[in-house]
Amino acid sequence: MDCAPFFGLVDELVGDRLVRPRETRAGGQCVVDFFHPSTAARLGDDSLVTAFNRSGIVWAPPARRLGIQLRVPEADESRVRAALAAGPFPVDRTDHRGASAPDGEMVMLVHYAIREADVSDADLRATLEAVAAAIERPTGADA
Repeated sequence: MDCAPFFGLVDELVGDRLVRPRETRAGGQCVVDFFHPSTAARLGDDSLVTAFNRSGIVWAPPARRLGIQLRVPEADESRVRAALAAGPFPVDRTDHRGASAPDGEMVMLVHYAIREADVSDADLRATLEAVAAAIERPTGADA
């Protein structure tokens, strides 16, 4: 299984926005997992709490199946949902949970998912562009 084209496309369209991305090949799938910048900004990116709140993009090339899970602070929910809605596939809000920020405040994280099969190259690109927009830090946001 050759994940290089997928990893290259993710890097081209989304890569510079990701916090601590990792590329993995496993079980016929190409996986890029990372922290959404807003999640890392609010919770950090080096604790056990944040380890459970990584986002990810999964591509299974033989079946052309795509899975995306974004975990973001509730404060960014409407912006992220609007960006994902601009893509070609439906977006589901799948979960929410609280996490303790380093300052002790509880932060509500919401989870958004896209799961599709038989994804064309054009739809894969359009979806990754929507993910890139969902990951883009808003103007004036802290780095």
